[in-house]
Amino acid sequence: MDSGLDNAKQRLDELGRLIKEKRGALERHQLVEDELRQEWDDMLRHHQELCRRTEDDLAATARQTLQEDIDVLRHAFFRWAARVDERFNSPDDSTR
Repeated sequence: MDSGLDNAKQRLDELGRLIKEKRGALERHQLVEDELRQEWDDMLRHHQELCRRTEDDLAATARQTLQEDIDVLRHAFFRWAARVDERFNSPDDSTR
């Protein structure tokens, strides 16, 4: 298998674990609101689509695009996680 594709699969696996861990932490603390759930569901769907793309026989250009799409999803996840952390760590948070 192509090392670039292996790298993409590893990055997606890692990102999938991070997304699930963050969601699990929120659910344990009962902090999953409808808005957060929708955003999480969208990220998970995007992650699953990228995983399906790694199963295809990709040309070099398509592999590069896949790597870029993974970067975009990673960035979106970390921004989402930061917003969630900020929202629930705020001292004036009325949802506690």
